[in-house]
Amino acid sequence: MIQFSVFSFQFSVFTSLSLIFTPMGVVIRQSIKGTFWNYMGVVLGAANIMWVFPYFLTPKEIGIYRVVIDLGTLFAVFAGLGTGHIADRFFVKVKDTQRQGFIGYVCLMALTGFLLFCGIYVLFGDFFFELFSKNASVIQTYKVYVLALTFTFVLLSLYDSIYRVRLNIVTTVFFREVFLRLVVLVATAAVGLHLLSFDGFMDWIMASYFFTILVLGIWYYLKFVKGTAYQVYWPDSSMFRQIKSYAFVILVGGGSAVLISRIDVLMITWLMPNGIEQEVAVYSLGFFIASIIEIPRRSISQIATPLIANAWHNNDIAYIDDIYKRSSINQLIVGGGIFLLIWISIDDLIAIIPNHELYVHCKSVVLWVGIARMLNMITGLNGEIILQSKYYMFNIVSVVVLVLLIVFFNFIFIPLMGIEGAAIGTCLAILGYNILKTVFLQVKLHMMPFSWQIAKVLVVGVLVYIPFFFWPTAGGGWWLALVNISLKSLVCFLLITPVLYKLGVSEEMNKLIDKALGIFLRRLE
Repeated sequence: MIQFSVFSFQFSVFTSLSLIFTPMGVVIRQSIKGTFWNYMGVVLGAANIMWVFPYFLTPKEIGIYRVVIDLGTLFAVFAGLGTGHIADRFFVKVKDTQRQGFIGYVCLMALTGFLLFCGIYVLFGDFFFELFSKNASVIQTYKVYVLALTFTFVLLSLYDSIYRVRLNIVTTVFFREVFLRLVVLVATAAVGLHLLSFDGFMDWIMASYFFTILVLGIWYYLKFVKGTAYQVYWPDSSMFRQIKSYAFVILVGGGSAVLISRIDVLMITWLMPNGIEQEVAVYSLGFFIASIIEIPRRSISQIATPLIANAWHNNDIAYIDDIYKRSSINQLIVGGGIFLLIWISIDDLIAIIPNHELYVHCKSVVLWVGIARMLNMITGLNGEIILQSKYYMFNIVSVVVLVLLIVFFNFIFIPLMGIEGAAIGTCLAILGYNILKTVFLQVKLHMMPFSWQIAKVLVVGVLVYIPFFFWPTAGGGWWLALVNISLKSLVCFLLITPVLYKLGVSEEMNKLIDKALGIFLRRLE
């Protein structure tokens, strides 16, 4: 119930900001199909993680699946040599007659990177898995699956890019976000119905990934390659230096970014003797619920990034500063609203999860990871501004610092506090990370995202939360919990929206409300 209302709210905000930030809503029109399938994927992901997995799989099986996927994702960043991003950046710099050959060259790079990774994996794989201590034997059982997933993830990233430069984003989005998650849903249900063993489930997951890369490869060939002239491409020394330098930046920055999203689970598996038996499943569930808070940020970032890049090109610092401040307050309103809706109903939300008694401790994870997500949103588009500027290398440095902070805090807090310690460590690391970027922008460009409007929103949020602190949970079944969640969400929305509107904290929010009221009143006439 919360998820669907969140998606609707996000879509409204996305549409509104598109109309405000870009003339005639060009962004929303060009990406509507991809956005639809992305939302469908989020809905399927939510269904899998919050209901299907807990109902049909044991916490140990969820933990194994999660760790195998996370390891494959992490390894693919390095095995792929940054080829997906290379295709994005350099495709337009190659002559039209050589572009087909350039795609072939990038594919060769990806294959070379994967073969090099295979050699390293064979030589040092056992040593790596031994780092997981008491969980090593469980993870090593699935090390072939990790290697297979690494290969498919390398190709999926590459396909994303080569389809994108051909102005086709929908095909890969559908397979990655919808088809693969549908397979996971069906295979999980098959395990619960005793039609598949867990190993059979993992086999089906592997088969679905290989089927996806096969279909995408054939489709690309038929649509873009068959019947066209092919000219072998090999970069000259200047282009090769550019590709090599950019690949290094992507490997450092991209690898660090993936580590940020996966390292908690890997360190829980590493540092907790029974991590894969229970804690990984509980942490992953709490992490997913909290991550819903930051979904709107992705849309705002997609809309604002090209505008920021163009402003840098024109040296329009005032416009960048305006976007910086607007992004901060708008992200706080949307993200804070979602966080408030989740937190006032967290007990009821956990109650509707199958076998919820096993996942009660995810509540603390939701709190701390939720605060971390709020810190990301309240500090605005600091990373996007830095990345599009001449100081883009600092963004990479800051991401590496974030990885080191997460590792440091997790080493301290996980042995002491378990999965709550992992969440606290993440929160502290992201706090330090955003302080670093905010101070950098203040020193270099004299920009600061904060204003008194942010203080007003925070105060209103706290005051609105107080009555819900005393609101009892439903009890008595999942349907009562759903009713309670819906009622709380409605009351919260009706309390907070008029106050923020009256205070005028966000011009964009007020325009969106005025537009909605205008449509509603016209329909009453």
